[in-house]
Parts: sequence; C-alpha cells; structure tokens
Amino acid sequence: MANMKMAIFAKQRTTVDENGKPKIFYTYLSTLVKKSTGEAVPIQVKFREKCGAPDPDTCPCYISVAKENANLTYEKYEDEETGETREAAKMWVTDWQPAGAYVDHSLDDFDAFDTI
Repeated sequence: MANMKMAIFAKQRTTVDENGKPKIFYTYLSTLVKKSTGEAVPIQVKFREKCGAPDPDTCPCYISVAKENANLTYEKYEDEETGETREAAKMWVTDWQPAGAYVDHSLDDFDAFDTI
C-alpha cells in the first residue's frame, strides 16, 4: 500500500443560503507532482462525508492518503472572464490520516530575520 503525504490548505469561502444569510464553507487545496514531467498540478481536495475533512483551524497541515483511498478526476469549466473552456483537477478522498504539522520553508533562504 503506497501512501502520499500531502500539504492541505483550507480556503474560507462564503455563499448565501435560501434565506439570504451568509454561510461559510471551506475549499481544500493541494498540489500533486506528475511523475512523467515533474509538473506541479494544483488540485482541489474533496473529502467524502464518512471520513470528514481536516479541521480548517489546523490548516495548513499534512495528511497521509493511501492511493487506494483516493481518485483524481478532471472537470471542465468555462472561465468567466475569458470564456475559455478549462480543466480543473479534483481529488476525492475516502480515508486519510494526520501526518504532522505544516512547516513553512518559504523564507529559509533569507537571513534578514537574523539581523533584527
């Protein structure tokens, strides 16, 4: 059984319910890297109801997903600004495990923080 360790980010969104009241929900995002090309593919991660989604307050976080507990689909949509037909990748997850706290390394190459 092969597992994938993935960084999961939660993006808060708002919609309006049938009574006109705002309703908050979360979209989960990650990136997969294609083996053949090394291309990073941004994906939306959807969690099935039975396994639940990570707590958005703990995101970003790492999760571990067995490949047999996930599948990738591509959905076509029309870009509202350009009218172009595009494709978005969605990964559906049926089971996952926490895999540690997320550590941001984006500033590791900068030493300006050491001089303050």
